Amino acid sequence: MKVFKKKETASKTSKSKKVRNLRKLRYGAASTAVTAAVIAAVVLLNVLVGILADRYPISLDLSKDKIFSISDESAKIAGNVKEDLEIVVFADEKTFSEPSAGTQTGVSEFDTTMKEFYNTLRQFRAESDGHIAYSFIDPDQQPTQFAKYSAYDVEAGDILFIYGERSKVCSVSDLYALDTSNYYSTGSYSFESKVEKTLASAIYNLTGGQEHIVQVLVGHEEDSNTIAGLKSLYELNGYTFKEVTVTGSAEFDKDAEILLIAAPEKDYSDTEIKRVQQWYYNDGNYGRHLMVFTSPTASCPNLYEFLNVEYKIQVTDELLLETDLNRVQNYNQLYAMCDVPSTDLTPNSTSTGKVLTLQARRLTTTLQEKDSENGISTYGVQLTSYPDSAQLIKLQDISNQNADGAFAADKDAYPLTSMIACVTDTYNNNTQESVSGSVVVSGCSTMAYEQITGNAVFKNEELLLDTVNTMTGADSGITISNKSLTTDKVTFSGATQLVLGLGVFTVGLPLVILVICLIVFIRRKNL
Repeated sequence: MKVFKKKETASKTSKSKKVRNLRKLRYGAASTAVTAAVIAAVVLLNVLVGILADRYPISLDLSKDKIFSISDESAKIAGNVKEDLEIVVFADEKTFSEPSAGTQTGVSEFDTTMKEFYNTLRQFRAESDGHIAYSFIDPDQQPTQFAKYSAYDVEAGDILFIYGERSKVCSVSDLYALDTSNYYSTGSYSFESKVEKTLASAIYNLTGGQEHIVQVLVGHEEDSNTIAGLKSLYELNGYTFKEVTVTGSAEFDKDAEILLIAAPEKDYSDTEIKRVQQWYYNDGNYGRHLMVFTSPTASCPNLYEFLNVEYKIQVTDELLLETDLNRVQNYNQLYAMCDVPSTDLTPNSTSTGKVLTLQARRLTTTLQEKDSENGISTYGVQLTSYPDSAQLIKLQDISNQNADGAFAADKDAYPLTSMIACVTDTYNNNTQESVSGSVVVSGCSTMAYEQITGNAVFKNEELLLDTVNTMTGADSGITISNKSLTTDKVTFSGATQLVLGLGVFTVGLPLVILVICLIVFIRRKNL
């Protein structure tokens, strides 16, 4: 019996050990399975986060006016894209993802702008729900792929937008505005980002519908800076610029809505003026508009007489001079800040002391203001105004450097102005339709210079765009201003992103989970 009991006890002990071993094996296998599952989940999470971060980028913008985030207007433009739109950047992707131009040139804002462009592309793609796609092709490293786009006449550094059969080409240089004009005298420069405006405008222009044509007349030594500034502004907002030499025999574009005369130094002939007049009148159909910018010094008596006789707008030989130093720039009284009154042509640009005019000629008109009770009339609209702190100085005194020649205008002449519109609302008996046309004359050609319209401090851009959009009946367009770059955004360099990615998600988080699983495993083992 005793022997039997020993065998029975030994059998129970062996059975107990087997149970414990099976339990340990079960717990060990479970722990291993949990650990493997957690690791797989973390790896999957990393992949998913990477995909989502690329598709739906998130950045922490601490700037006061959120200048590093796309505006609601841009988000709306992207959201309205319902068909596929392709953006092809002909440059190395690292130029934007890992920029180094700032280090090479000493202008750190270049790097910020390139990085902003890279991130803004991702934001536009996200807001369009993937309809906006982008890619990078380096012409030097990928000549075969680059050759596929030869039909678009692109080159290295270009940005191509393709929307169905429509396309538009911009350049990387369109992404910023760098002004170094004061660098040698003050050691400073100004740098503004045009990234969001350039992208939003190109997308809007391709998807926005009707094309509006501005016909630019050349051949009389026009101010090239005025043309370039207006071209840059208007083309970003859906207008197409076409030049024609007025001294030649080429016909004016019959589809153009705006005829632009940009501060000629040489006068127009009677024949040329007649061509302009006939184009504007359009056999009584109107529907066309004339814009004239005058040079601050040129004498063009034929052109000025035409404006006076036909449209009652007088171009004087007086420049506007501001005596209130709170309304001048660079302590120069001829660099005057003026107001924009509330008018039918300025519904979105009314402001006080926000428009900069440099050496602006005074304009006058004998036209009366609009009579709201009479829909058929020709009336005048004052688009800029200067208060009674403004004075006048003759061009002759400026030429003779006679600074004491300034004088006040007659009291009842205020507010003074340098920009006037003559608007004709009439009725075409042949078509039995109401028709209208506008002639806008500015005594300040420099107000359209790109370094001024591109400066968010001044509201020249809003006034010039508002006026043209109202005349043509175009949409309000893109009113996104350039961004003066600051350094108050939380950004991460490529190295920092690598450390965060590897340290936190790839190594750190899995390591923490493994430690937790190991603790659980050891505790389970001792059960």
